[in-house]
Amino acid sequence: MRELQRSRSSTNQGRASQQSALDSKSYVIISQLPADVYKKYIEDANSSHLTGFTFVVISIVYLAGGKVTEENLWHHLRRLGLSENDECHPALGNIKQALEALVQQRYLQKEKSNGPEGNTLIYELAERALDGPISERIKEYISQVVQKDVTPADAD
Repeated sequence: MRELQRSRSSTNQGRASQQSALDSKSYVIISQLPADVYKKYIEDANSSHLTGFTFVVISIVYLAGGKVTEENLWHHLRRLGLSENDECHPALGNIKQALEALVQQRYLQKEKSNGPEGNTLIYELAERALDGPISERIKEYISQVVQKDVTPADAD
């Protein structure tokens, strides 16, 4: 079990809510099982689409430097055929809700930023995405994809 270090953003800026945010603690359970055992006994093939979606979203944010605007994230997801208006995706259902689930599960943190263009939502990697084993797997997979793209085909 690991304590989450960052507090959740709150739209209510009152003193009472700030104090309760400081007092409340959240935890996640991290599996210590070896990957092969986890895959054999824990992983559910019926939820692999959610795992893939999580991996893709975390990778997009990771490649953007750990933070990405909502607009930019949706731009990349649309390139993959996922629309923020899609409420009936065959595998993911409501895409906005699937993305919000990643915030609730602490893979992402969502914050409002006030800038010259108005309010902007920023998605940032949260504790579970920054966890050592997950972060290492993302880096490893991204480097494999980049290597395949960079490696020239047979030069003959």
